[in-house]
Amino acid sequence: MRNSQYSSVDAKTGDVTYKGPLSLEKGDHSHMPSRTEAFLPDDERGHVNGSSLGGVNSRANVVAQHRDLNHGAFLSVEKGERTALQNGAAIESEKTAVVNSQPGDRPLIFTVNDTVIYPDGHTEQIFHSFLNEGNADQVTWNDKAASLPDTFDAPNPGDGLRGSMDSESYAALMDSIDAEMPGLDADYAPADFSGVPEAVDTVNAFSDMGVNSDAGFDDCSADFGGDAGNADAGGAGAGDGDGGVSVDTD
Repeated sequence: MRNSQYSSVDAKTGDVTYKGPLSLEKGDHSHMPSRTEAFLPDDERGHVNGSSLGGVNSRANVVAQHRDLNHGAFLSVEKGERTALQNGAAIESEKTAVVNSQPGDRPLIFTVNDTVIYPDGHTEQIFHSFLNEGNADQVTWNDKAASLPDTFDAPNPGDGLRGSMDSESYAALMDSIDAEMPGLDADYAPADFSGVPEAVDTVNAFSDMGVNSDAGFDDCSADFGGDAGNADAGGAGAGDGDGGVSVDTD
C-alpha cells in the first residue's frame, strides 16, 4: 500500500530516502513531478522506490536518474523484489538517492538495502549501490577505482567474500563481474523460495557496484513528459507537464 510517510528528503543533504515495507501495486505514473534544471539530458524521472512496489509520485521519491540505470540495474533489482513478494516473501527496504548537497540536486549514488523474509522463515540481507551514470561511465569508474589503494577495503554488509580476498584479487573479480553484467534479480531467489538459502556466490557478493543491462522493459511505463502523463498495460495518456520526453520505470 502506498504511504508517503515512508518517503523523505533530508533538508541538510538533499538525500531522498524510502524506508519501509515493499508491497505489490499497479504501476502508476500519474501526477509525476516535472523535470527540473538538475536533470541532465540522459536523465529520466526515476523512482527511488518503484511505484509498483508502493512508491509515491512525489519529489520525496522521484529524482533525476540516468536512463541506463533506470532501465538496467535498478529495474533488475525491482524485478527481483517483485518476484520475491509474489512468492510470499516480505521485504523491509531502505533505498536512498544520495545527493550530499542541496535538496533538489541530482543524486550521485543510489543504494538499496533490503531485508527479505522468505516464506520458510529464513532472512537475507541484500545490498546494492550504483553510480547515477550510464553503463559505459560506470565501467570506466570501476576501472579507475580498481587502481586506487584501499578502494575496496571498506566494509559492505552485502559482501560475504571481501574479507577472504586481497584488494588486488577483489578488484580483478569485480571487473570480470561487471563485464558479465549479471541479472541482479537473481539475488532475490535463494533456494527457489523453499529451504536453506544458497551459498553466497560471486554475483551476489559483488553486485553492489555492478552494471546491468539484462533487465528488459516489461515492467516499464512510458512517460511523455506530462505531470498527468501515464502509460500502463491497458493504455497510454499524455498530460501537459514539463514537456520532456522520457521513459520511467515502475
